[in-house]
Amino acid sequence: MDILKYKDLHPALREFVESIFYMSRNADEEGSFFQIAMPNHECFLSFECDTDFLVRKNGDLDFSPLYSATVIPPQFVNTEIKGKTIKAIIIKFKNSGFYRLFKIPIPLFQNKCCNARDAFDGELSSVYEQIMEQAAPEKKIKVVEDFLLKKVIKSKPLTPLDLTVEKIVLNQGNVPIIDLASNACMSVRQMQRKFMEQFGLSPKHYSKFIRYTNARQMKAQNPHITWGEISLRCGYFDQMHLIHDFKSITGLTPYELVIHPPNSNAFGEIRAQIKEQLDCFQ
Repeated sequence: MDILKYKDLHPALREFVESIFYMSRNADEEGSFFQIAMPNHECFLSFECDTDFLVRKNGDLDFSPLYSATVIPPQFVNTEIKGKTIKAIIIKFKNSGFYRLFKIPIPLFQNKCCNARDAFDGELSSVYEQIMEQAAPEKKIKVVEDFLLKKVIKSKPLTPLDLTVEKIVLNQGNVPIIDLASNACMSVRQMQRKFMEQFGLSPKHYSKFIRYTNARQMKAQNPHITWGEISLRCGYFDQMHLIHDFKSITGLTPYELVIHPPNSNAFGEIRAQIKEQLDCFQ
C-alpha cells in the first residue's frame, strides 16, 4: 500500500481533520487482495478515483461495491474488503470534526458506509467531478481541501461535549465518567444522552475503543512488548480486562489478532467462528 499524506494541511482545518491522503493499492501477485478491517471509532470520507473493491460487514450475506464518495462512520463490527485496485482520496476526521463541519450526527449512518452524495444532498457531485479532472494526487487532494475550507466558515463551534471527547483521547480512555460530566457541567445521564446523539456511542464505550486502539497500535509498533505490559501502559485493570475488551470489540483475543493479522487470508477462516456481536452495539 502506498499512501501519500498531504503534510501541508491548511491551519484552518487542523481542529477538524487529522489528515487527508491519497491511497493507492494494487493486488498481489495472485491478482486479488483481501483484508479484514477491525472495528474502530473513527470517521472518514472517501472519494474513490479508481476502485473495484467490494465490502461485506460481519453478518451480511453479500459483498457490495464502494460508492464514488463514501461516508465511513465508526464501525462496530469487522468488515471484509476484497478487490484488485483501490485509488482514493481519504479524509480522516478528528473526534468531533465531521459533525462540526457538516452538522450531521454520526448515528444517522447506523454503522453503515453510506453514499456521501445522498448524505450531502448531491453537493459532492461537483467536488467528485473536479477530483477526477485532476491527474496528480496532490491536485486531487487540493480539491478536497478547498471543499472542506468552505465548510469551516459555517462550522459548529467547540462545545463542552467536544472538549470532553478530547479529554478522553488525551487520557487514552482512562477518565472516570463522573469527572467528564462534571467538567462538561452536565449530569452523567445528560452527557450519556448527548454522546449517543452525536457519536452513537456512550462515553464508556467510546473510552473502551480508545484504549483498544491504543493497545493495538502499541503492539504493532513494539512487537516485543508483552500484552501484560501493554495492558498496564494502556490503563487496563489487568491483562484479562484487555482480553475481554478485545473479544467484545473484534470477536478475537489479542493473541489471535497477532497470529492472524487483519491483512492475512488466514484471518478470514477465523471469521466463520465469530457469530455473536457485542450486545451493547446493537
